[in-house]
Amino acid sequence: MNIVTVKTLLSGPRHVILAVYLKSDGITGDLEQETLVDPVMDLGLKAGARLTLECLVHNFSGFDACIEFESGLVNNNFKWVLSEGTSDEIDFAPFGGLIDDSGLDGTGKLQITTTGLTASTDQGSILIKARKP
Repeated sequence: MNIVTVKTLLSGPRHVILAVYLKSDGITGDLEQETLVDPVMDLGLKAGARLTLECLVHNFSGFDACIEFESGLVNNNFKWVLSEGTSDEIDFAPFGGLIDDSGLDGTGKLQITTTGLTASTDQGSILIKARKP
């Protein structure tokens, strides 16, 4: 089974900072809509609470990923692609952040789907800063 570890570094009244570690077991294959954070279960927010992504920093070896909010539809609410070989800080705050606008059937869960997380040497880290409602 692939390793997906999410550690909350800060959970204040307005922001949450998460450290995510991903590691392939070389057998299971890609992650498909793997939940990184559930605002209700993990952060104690009210049902319907929506996070806003303010900043992403990542470093991947061997794979790419897509960050999205669960919408309950066939296609989730795509937000950003993180690629191997790029690890610059992506700051969305000057633009008001990337808002979870997944609609009435959205759950607020921030999820990840990977492409190429197949070799036992594939691994990566993500730092996520999000604003709470």
